[in-house]
Amino acid sequence: MRMAAAAAVCAMVVTGAIGAAAASGGTWGTAREVPGTAGLDQGGPAEALSVSCASAGNCSAGGIYADGPDVTQAFVAGEVNGTWHAAIEVPGLGSLNEGGAAQVGSVSCAMAGNCAAVGFYMPSSRHGQAFVVNERPSH
Repeated sequence: MRMAAAAAVCAMVVTGAIGAAAASGGTWGTAREVPGTAGLDQGGPAEALSVSCASAGNCSAGGIYADGPDVTQAFVAGEVNGTWHAAIEVPGLGSLNEGGAAQVGSVSCAMAGNCAAVGFYMPSSRHGQAFVVNERPSH
């Protein structure tokens, strides 16, 4: 898992995504917080674990945040034309994650606004389950 996280951070750096220093014309930019994670996070860890860019300035990222003691949720965030929008809880996952452990493991984008994220959540049975969620272009 550490290797995957390190690869995600490396990808974020190279593609200009957030959560790590961004590259611009070969010069490192300044690291900044993933927009919206401060509002989601309730004092535990928050971490971007995966990023994918369909083109320069059009990326999606996913990760994990804590919304209570020993309770984690998964988030997704999108960048459109170079502007990152606030991270949100993965739609629909809150009601599935009754066991309080979820995260996005990977994000992939075929084109701007057309991405998929996968990860896991813990239902009340405490037997981890996989999820997939899609982002569709808005028209």
